[in-house]
Amino acid sequence: MGKAACRFVIEEALASDILAIYEIGRICFSDAWRKETVNHDFQGTHSHYLVARTSEKVIGYACFWYVLDEAQLVNIGVLPEFRKQGAAKAILEAGIDKALENDMKTMFLEVRVSNHGAQNLYKNFGFHVDGLRKSVYELPVEDGYIMSRKL
Repeated sequence: MGKAACRFVIEEALASDILAIYEIGRICFSDAWRKETVNHDFQGTHSHYLVARTSEKVIGYACFWYVLDEAQLVNIGVLPEFRKQGAAKAILEAGIDKALENDMKTMFLEVRVSNHGAQNLYKNFGFHVDGLRKSVYELPVEDGYIMSRKL
């Protein structure tokens, strides 16, 4: 049986979403941030969080950092049962729009070499590989591509 179609909206995260963001990160990433780290980062002036929200709950999120005129996509994750329904694409698109509204000129990110699905998503949004960082990820140790695009 296939997954049911999911209706969601993309909006700026609220402080009340921090626990959901932490839980999604814990499910999606082997090297997820601790709850305290998410909370601290959320409060930072350089951090901008977007969430994908159904009528019932947060199903995905992205964290962007803005420094000078550069935006960095730090994390993006969607709960496994809601993947392949356009949430990551919608979050990334909204994140790019928000970065443009904030006069960012470039967006960059880092992605595991083995994460082909994410790499394809980023390439579809015009990101290209700029370089390779050796052993940048933990649990398991893995190289990461640096990708960027002009905004």
